[in-house]
Amino acid sequence: MKIALVGCRGFGRIHLDAYKEIRKEIDLELYVFSRTEEYAKQCMKEFEANGYFTSYNDVINSKIDVIDLVVSHDAHEPMGIAAMKSGKHLMLEKPIGRTEEEGERLISISKSTRKKFMVLENHYFDPSVWKAKELMEKLGEISLIILRNTRFNSPPGWRRNKELMGGGALIDGGIHYVDTLLNLGGEYKEVRGMCKSTFSGLEGEDTSEGIFTFNGPLGVLIYSWATKGDNFPHFEIYGEKGSIIEDYHSRVPGKPYGDLIVEIEGKKEIVKTEKINAVKEEIKGFLNSIIQDKEVPMDPQIALRDLRAVRDIYRSCGEF
Repeated sequence: MKIALVGCRGFGRIHLDAYKEIRKEIDLELYVFSRTEEYAKQCMKEFEANGYFTSYNDVINSKIDVIDLVVSHDAHEPMGIAAMKSGKHLMLEKPIGRTEEEGERLISISKSTRKKFMVLENHYFDPSVWKAKELMEKLGEISLIILRNTRFNSPPGWRRNKELMGGGALIDGGIHYVDTLLNLGGEYKEVRGMCKSTFSGLEGEDTSEGIFTFNGPLGVLIYSWATKGDNFPHFEIYGEKGSIIEDYHSRVPGKPYGDLIVEIEGKKEIVKTEKINAVKEEIKGFLNSIIQDKEVPMDPQIALRDLRAVRDIYRSCGEF
């Protein structure tokens, strides 16, 4: 199987690290892309790729089987559609698009071309999320689910541009935590958002909160690129019989969440979760869906759901 990774910088390098491990398990030819030939050659050498491209037209006109897009948000729809129309299967780093309409068009093209399409959302593949979901029934009635991540981040380049991003920090990094919140809480009836642009240098918001009304509990989302990120749990779940709290002390590289601190009716225990590289698992899962001709492990409708929630927060706080 031949794969082209489009986007050698930034998070693309995390993908390339994952391919080093995946190539030990799956027979792959890996190609890299950069518009700068010198950097493309350097990237190819560093990650032991089989070749490189400097033109996206050359990528889509090649005999590549799979394109892995790690590009700016404004390029997701046009580059993704071009990939699938040229007969390539497509992996796309989150979000699915800047708007629901962009995401819907990508899903539609996937169906009409019969090409596999998956948005890469590594938090979806963290076993801590699904173990917490499984254990929630032991808490009885759930009252509150909290997701949060705060840090200082002042990125250069296209992330400062609200039009290219489709928003600010929330649509870029915060959508990870939206995904987890919705996987734990289910469908929501309503969301109320608050957004603020402070000193991170973004045109879009750098700090946001969302209050979700689920069928039962409330959900609270806090995300910021302008707030010091001391150690704290990324998620907390509270119910009538106890709580489930993510243990930040046990996080390992490549896995967004740690083990679970579970307290039920006064009895506390640490529930261990499998230590995996979530980026490796999502990519490997997609490749196996091609090899085995089965459904992709994360339906793109889930990514569309996540984007819709982000956009609902934006609409609530007047960003759009």
